[in-house]
Amino acid sequence: MLKKLMLTISATWIYVLLYYLNRILSLKSSNIKAVIFNYISNSPVKFCILIIGTLIMGITPIIMSMRRASEDFEKAELLELEDNSFVPSYLGYFFISINADNYLTMISFYIIILLFMYFAGVEYFNPIFLLLHYHIYKVQSDNGVQFILILKYKQGVVRKSAALNNLKLHRINNLTYIGKKE
Repeated sequence: MLKKLMLTISATWIYVLLYYLNRILSLKSSNIKAVIFNYISNSPVKFCILIIGTLIMGITPIIMSMRRASEDFEKAELLELEDNSFVPSYLGYFFISINADNYLTMISFYIIILLFMYFAGVEYFNPIFLLLHYHIYKVQSDNGVQFILILKYKQGVVRKSAALNNLKLHRINNLTYIGKKE
């Protein structure tokens, strides 16, 4: 449960960062450093929450990608590359965070997004995985079960099912795995 919550925060925290970035950029001050320092001194609790969430967002995907494999898959069939199917979700976060008028509105929307992602079971997608050169695939195991695979492949993007043979993966949730293929 804690792992799922950490992954969900990690996947959705960009909404909070976009909100604050929009607030800072919308100020007509030429001295951004003074604005940030003023915010830190006036709102230390909010600043600490912002830092903790940002650390969770950055560290959780890295920890997940470094964990040792716990399950072996001898053969899997590539169904499709899923990287681009998550772009609309993040565009939605972008537009909502820009239009949030105040802190209370931002928190309300964030809680709704967080709960939706947590209970929908899509906590595994995080844009940081893309920065770490992982790709998201829809895959079918040799016994016919479809699952999501987050994979870092030495040669880039997997184009053929043969590249998915003999995988050692770590389970994120019931139908999501992460791993590396040299």
